[in-house]
Amino acid sequence: MNIEDKIEWNGWMLLVAVLALVSSVIIPFAQKKYEEYRVKRNFQYYLKKQIGLILNLLTSEKLEYHKPSVKNEPKKEFLLIQDFIGELQKDFKEHKNTVQPRVIFMLLMNVQKLCHFAFQLRRIISTIDLQGITDKTLEHGKELSKKELNKIYGLILICESYMSISLFHDKFDSIKSIKRDIENDIWKGLKVEKDLLTNQNRLNEDLLILNDNENSLKELSDILLIINQETKKYFDYDKLQKKRNKGSS
Repeated sequence: MNIEDKIEWNGWMLLVAVLALVSSVIIPFAQKKYEEYRVKRNFQYYLKKQIGLILNLLTSEKLEYHKPSVKNEPKKEFLLIQDFIGELQKDFKEHKNTVQPRVIFMLLMNVQKLCHFAFQLRRIISTIDLQGITDKTLEHGKELSKKELNKIYGLILICESYMSISLFHDKFDSIKSIKRDIENDIWKGLKVEKDLLTNQNRLNEDLLILNDNENSLKELSDILLIINQETKKYFDYDKLQKKRNKGSS
C-alpha cells in the first residue's frame, strides 16, 4: 500500500472513529430525551383523562332553566352551568320577595337543579384520585414546566376546596315543595306534589329558606364558576373551541 493509499485509509478510519464517538454521545442523549418526552406525554395523558371527567360535565351537561313567571307556559331553555348561574342570580335578586306561587315554584326548582348539578360534580370528583395525581406530579415534576406545575397544583387545590365548600353551602335539602329523590345516597331527581301551587304557606316557607341562606347560594354558585373557569383554563378549552369553530367555518 503506497503512501497516498495509507493516507486515504487513515482518513477513513479517522472518520469512522469520529462518527463512532459522536454516535456514542448522541444516541444515549437522544434516547434519554425521548424517554423524558414519553414519560411526560404519558403523565399528561393520565392527568387529562382524570380531570377530563370534570370538563366533560361542565361543557356538555345543560340544565333546564324555567324563567320565573306567572304565565302558564313560561320561557324554558337549556343552559350550561355558567349561563344557568347567571340567570339564577338575576332572577333571585328580582323575585326573592315575591308572593306569586308560580314564580316561587320556578325559583325553587332552579335552585334545586343547581344543587343537583353540584352533587353530580362532587360524585365525579370523588372518583378521581387527587392524592395519586399529587404524588405523580411530585414524581414527574422535573419533566414539567413551572407553568404546568402551577396549573396542576392549582386545579387540585380547587377540586379539594370544591368538595367541602359545595357540600357545606348546600343548605336547601330542607325545601319541602320540591323534594330530592334520593336512593342509596344517590340523588336521582326531584319530586313535586300535585297540589303544590295551591299550598301557598309551604311555598312561602321554602322561599324563606332561600332568603335565609342567600349567602350560601352565592358561595355555591361562586365555587361552581371557579371550578368551571379553572378546569377550562387547564385544558385551554376556549382556545380549542376557537380552533374548532374556525376549522368548521
